Formats: sequence, C-alpha cells, structure tokens
Amino acid sequence: VRQLREVGGILDRPLDIDVGEVAGAQPSHYGLPDALDSLSSAIVLFLSDRCGTCHALAAGLNGGLPSGLWVVLEARTPQSAGQFLANYDLTPATTHGRLLVDVAGGIAEGIGLRTTPVGFRVEKGRLKGATTVPWRRYLASILPEPVRLERPLSSAL
Repeated sequence: VRQLREVGGILDRPLDIDVGEVAGAQPSHYGLPDALDSLSSAIVLFLSDRCGTCHALAAGLNGGLPSGLWVVLEARTPQSAGQFLANYDLTPATTHGRLLVDVAGGIAEGIGLRTTPVGFRVEKGRLKGATTVPWRRYLASILPEPVRLERPLSSAL
C-alpha cells in the first residue's frame, strides 16, 4: 500500500520550508514568547483548528507537551480555540506555559506562514528552519533530545 501511495504521489512526506529572512531572528521578534530567545533548542509547532492533521497531532499529545515543544494554535474564533483545546485536554497546567492561542493569526501572518502543521526549529535562541509535520512519529523524531552525562563516579576524582 505504501508503494502505491508513493507512486500516486499521495504519501505525506515532511517538506523543508524556506524561511528566508525569518532565519536567524529571535522568536520574540515575531510575537512568540521571550523565553524562546534564550533556549538552546526547541520546536515551535503551528497547528490550526481547521486542519485534520493538526487534530491528529494534538490527539497524539495526550493532553500535555513533551519537553522542547511549544505550540501555537491558530483558531478562527476564541470559541473554536476553546473547543480544540478541550477536545485534546490541553490546558495551561498541562502545557506549562508553552501553548499560545493565535486567534487573529498575527504570529503566523508576521512570519509569513500560510500552512499547517509546521514546526519551526529554534537553536540558541534563533529561528533556524522549518518543516511540515505530517504525522506524530515525525514530530517525535524532530523534538530536541538533551544528552546528559552519566552520573560521575565520586571515587574517580
């Protein structure tokens, strides 16, 4: 089935997005939270209440956001935003301040974004690139994973 979908051109593949002059800018310059300007790495995922894939991605979050993920929900109205968030148990408490509702679409418009779902990479407090996010496993694969040192042996010193 996968081969047929690929031949037919209906296989969803992540696509890199040319971010142009947005590259290298601080996220706060485009209305994103100031906290992103000081992070070593993060993904800012833009979702829409009108997008089926966005609904599937939100359902896969299981009511919370993994470390390193920030979400911007573009919604038609405050009511549609509230319904979207309620459907997927996304609350201020479960998202730890990493969820923004963009009812007017000002953040996406300022960046020049016209499609969803899209993930923007933030590295060293700067927007570095973007990609479409066609499925949950792909989202999981692009999330920053901190590498930690093993616990040092006290006797080694």
